[in-house]
Amino acid sequence: MERGRRDEVKVCGLHACRAVFATRPDAVLKVFLRDDRVALLGDILQALARERRPYKVVSNDELERLTESTHHEGVCFLVRPRPPRTLSGLLSEGRGQTRTFVALTDVANPHNVGAILRTAAHFGVNAVLLGPGGRLSPAALRTAQGGAEALAVVAVEGWREALGACRAAGFTLVATSSHAAHSVFETRWPAQAVIMVGSEAAGLPPEVARLADLNVAVPGSGQVESLNVAAATAVVLAERWRRRADITR
Repeated sequence: MERGRRDEVKVCGLHACRAVFATRPDAVLKVFLRDDRVALLGDILQALARERRPYKVVSNDELERLTESTHHEGVCFLVRPRPPRTLSGLLSEGRGQTRTFVALTDVANPHNVGAILRTAAHFGVNAVLLGPGGRLSPAALRTAQGGAEALAVVAVEGWREALGACRAAGFTLVATSSHAAHSVFETRWPAQAVIMVGSEAAGLPPEVARLADLNVAVPGSGQVESLNVAAATAVVLAERWRRRADITR
């Protein structure tokens, strides 16, 4: 997440901003918006006015400078960051239940990150793990369309240690590979799974790929080598969701 003064986070985009207000209204510190968004966001502005929290109508150019983007959708919220989560705390919750984590090892494109967050929220993923120093940019938050508010996001200190801790807590580490022998559509899904996702160009780092307990392929026509990382993740999560009644414990 992009931080400003007083540890503020910038969130832009209509759906992303509304999701923050719906889940954490007290976290909204200030709103900047274009004049054409005032009526559309009137309920939020009225609530802010009652709490004596400021909002400001600004030009499109001012929003571009504030968000460092042309894709702000006419609104930007300055919000308090969500309370930090730890992997150990996450693993201690929900033991014995069906849980799904997604580990984004080297996904750099914020639009892919945002698309994966949106898909993960749609298919009931519990948490997304980011690499050391990982943060969600305003572009990723906007593309997620509010999905980032629906699940835990945790930056881990190192993949080997983090994934080892997940395995020790009963999670199966799952990687996708075009060379895997098992189709994702025929896999028996474990109750607890970490779906490991690699970079757009190189896939999973070798040291992470070697940790996988289960490798699955997303079969297709063969007309292209592989799917975009966000598309492949969507297929895997959709299939896990579809088969949730058959998940083994």
